[in-house]
Amino acid sequence: KQALIFSEVLATLNQSLPVHVKLDTGMSRLGTPWQEATEFVQLVQRLPNLQLASVYSHLATADSPDQAIMLQQHQHFEQAIAQIKIAGINPDRLHLANSAATLTHPDLHYDLVRVGLATYGLYPAPHLQSVINLKPVMQVKARVTQVKTIEPGTGVSYGHQFVAEQQTQIAVVGIGYADGIPRNLSNKMKVLIRGKFVQQVGAVTMDQLMLDVTDIPDLEVGEVVTLLGKDGENLISADDWAATLGTISWEILCGFKHRLPRVGVNC
Repeated sequence: KQALIFSEVLATLNQSLPVHVKLDTGMSRLGTPWQEATEFVQLVQRLPNLQLASVYSHLATADSPDQAIMLQQHQHFEQAIAQIKIAGINPDRLHLANSAATLTHPDLHYDLVRVGLATYGLYPAPHLQSVINLKPVMQVKARVTQVKTIEPGTGVSYGHQFVAEQQTQIAVVGIGYADGIPRNLSNKMKVLIRGKFVQQVGAVTMDQLMLDVTDIPDLEVGEVVTLLGKDGENLISADDWAATLGTISWEILCGFKHRLPRVGVNC
């Protein structure tokens, strides 16, 4: 139905559109069932305003040490492509591999690979760290907006989840959960200032978070705080946050919204 709608709309615009046809080989998400691949590709071929750019699928378990399901999906994909070719259609491009499959299975590369997470220098799974040396490239930085000293017994941020046990120097940093810093990391995360680890304290708020900078008595407003990335010899990665939260690094990366300016850096 989508193919028909696309073609009808394009006809009214007197335009054509290259399309990548997705097959469901075992992900059970988007795509035409692989058993019906030939029929669907033939339909696309007949529609005058659609151009078949490629046929592809998506792997569900490529990052798992158990490769049985991935190999089954590969088999389904191969069978579907074979049937498409028997019908006289030879797609210009085929693609199947995500980051994990790209790193481990050259036979799944076909004409294109879709390297997502690995582009950021992150591993899809811990057991893949021995395959290639990846370097995390994305950094998240903010600046200190205020520095103050609080007395023992003083609470910090909403709910006073942190209460100072001694005189403490607090730095306020202009970034919060609306920018992609998970609120569940409150009191559980460290940042880097001048290459040193610094503890975050109190609840992370919408636009700001607080740090215990007692060990940096000469800290000044405007100094850079590294939330993700390398400062000196120390590094904080999205994997670190993901491990603390019991999630995956992709969820961390997807949390950084358009509020944050993107700055390209030549390494």
